[in-house]
Amino acid sequence: MITGNDFLEQCNEFGFKFFTGTPCSYLKPLINSVIESDIVNFLPSTNEGDAVGIASGVSLAGEKAVVIFQNSGLGNAVNPLTSLSYTFQVPFLGIVTLRGEPGGTSDEPQHELMGQITTKLLETMQVKWAYFPREKTEISKAIQEADYFMTKSKMPFFFVMRKGDVEARPLTKDQESPEVKTPFQYLVKEKLQGVTSRTDALKVLSELYKDLPIIATTGKSGRELFEIGDYSNQIYMVGSMGCAPVLGLGISEVKKDKPVCVIDGDGALMMRLGTMCTLGLKSKGKLFHVLLDNGVHDSTGGQATYSSGINFAEIAKATGYQNILATDDSYEFEDFVKSNMNKPELSFVHFKIKSGSPKNLGRPTLKPFEVAKRFKSFLKGL
Repeated sequence: MITGNDFLEQCNEFGFKFFTGTPCSYLKPLINSVIESDIVNFLPSTNEGDAVGIASGVSLAGEKAVVIFQNSGLGNAVNPLTSLSYTFQVPFLGIVTLRGEPGGTSDEPQHELMGQITTKLLETMQVKWAYFPREKTEISKAIQEADYFMTKSKMPFFFVMRKGDVEARPLTKDQESPEVKTPFQYLVKEKLQGVTSRTDALKVLSELYKDLPIIATTGKSGRELFEIGDYSNQIYMVGSMGCAPVLGLGISEVKKDKPVCVIDGDGALMMRLGTMCTLGLKSKGKLFHVLLDNGVHDSTGGQATYSSGINFAEIAKATGYQNILATDDSYEFEDFVKSNMNKPELSFVHFKIKSGSPKNLGRPTLKPFEVAKRFKSFLKGL
């Protein structure tokens, strides 16, 4: 059995200083050590898939990240593991528990099946794994081998933690209770009508952020942005729907002094609405969350979303965004982004646009991992 600090000290030696994830009773000794540690940072996520997105952003920005969560939540992480970290070849270290371990101590019924398939599920997703080290003398070698694999393969590596792997540790440090901040700006236009095309909105953002990071959400946003102009500062999400905001958060955590633009869609944002809680309460950089809302899933044939019944500006206000605009006016949109993109606060604009896209719209000609490699080089030079 090892202590949480034993493991963290070796993580620090190998440069793994950023942790994100969700709690588990098996993880309690380690996560308590992370929370109270002076040598690593911890950013809690609202779910396991978001943690993968955050860690992927940290990794793209040039730092090493660790994701920790319960195996029951591995299901929440399947999509970003298979369509974000795998597709874009983004490595990070994962730690997943083994609740419901076959032949182990009795556990709650909801863990029985996942306990049987946890390692099989990792293998099915082509995620290399090993059991979490149980002896202090094993830690350095285990992390070194994981680090070597990730460096060589550009893929995640997971440790599977069993009950009793880490010595019990109570949480003694008082944790900060995040307070929802009052917005500096809350500018809301009622009864929004979509009159501007997505292409025209993207042209504005492409010009304003031409030398700064832009993350375009899944679907036609990335495809249209590519056709407007393909540049190294842009990454086009292809899958992992709803993860663009947390990917941007991870990048912003490393590049706090640089403006970062996340281009979101109404369908994608509603799929992972909890990301607004994480961004609103935890973002410390110059992150700008842009929602281009056309009311439909344009990429799949124009099926309606629920966006007409959702007040996104109120959600942004309730979760701690500092500069907020809801508009359908292209001049207001451009002026608001231009005025707030360099401010050291989290900003949000809900821009109502019309549905539809250019005919014969193409797709990025670069493979996703090529886009990610180029984007990572761009971030390194910022």
